[in-house]
Amino acid sequence: MDTKFKAAGGIYIVTKRECLDRTFPTMATHRCLAIGQTANFAASVLTKPELSKLTKQGANCICVHAVADEVRRLEIEKDLIEGNEQWGGQLHYLFRAEVPGRAPGISDES
Repeated sequence: MDTKFKAAGGIYIVTKRECLDRTFPTMATHRCLAIGQTANFAASVLTKPELSKLTKQGANCICVHAVADEVRRLEIEKDLIEGNEQWGGQLHYLFRAEVPGRAPGISDES
């Protein structure tokens, strides 16, 4: 979370990374907490209040993908947000409620 990035544009996903299976410590899960894009990773990607909110939710990782073209970044960001929402998230641009405990289409009656 404290990484100093180069001045490049790209997409980022803030996650809560956990190694739940101690048998395979190099295999981690990532729970998506925020998705966004920036023209310059070297500038602060998140404001202090945003970072504080994410940290309270367990954020400990920022996954990045460099994309110079702004139009392409916006397309990728939109696709990631829509894909995340299909799993029941309530993501509104950067922040959303907690991740649901079950995949979409699974009822509590199962």
